[in-house]
Amino acid sequence: MANRYLALAAFLCIVFIMRIEAATVSFLVIETGLEPETSIRSHSGLWESGLLDEFFNAGHIVSNAPILRIYDKPDNDIPEEALSELNGAIEGGADFFILALLDYESRLQVPDRVSLKMFRIGPIKKIYDQQFVSRRPNSTREEFDSIKLIARGLVPHLNNR
Repeated sequence: MANRYLALAAFLCIVFIMRIEAATVSFLVIETGLEPETSIRSHSGLWESGLLDEFFNAGHIVSNAPILRIYDKPDNDIPEEALSELNGAIEGGADFFILALLDYESRLQVPDRVSLKMFRIGPIKKIYDQQFVSRRPNSTREEFDSIKLIARGLVPHLNNR
């Protein structure tokens, strides 16, 4: 009987130790190429939700900043306008910072290109950078599933600590 309790206690310890390994990930979605007075595109919200959902479902601690809009495509990996959000993530104890840059060059509801950049914090180091060309989806559900699939592919990069 004592062996059963010992085995159960060992199992629970392993499960709890594995949960401690969860990373804290901060997200920022940036829209580029749109006039300041236009409303936030619903597609930007899909990207934000898809990223947050997949990382949360993978067992990580997630946070996000409000969607940011800058007119011109940034020259740097981290746009100057995003530095305050990065600093907030650092102060909040984030392990990783992920930028999703949605380029609405043609001013349509769906971005022409999406750039995903993942940075490890402490010290800041870019560990992932990929661009995707958007296609016109048949439905919002199809597009959301596609975004979540892309986000799911990012999760393993958190092991690049």
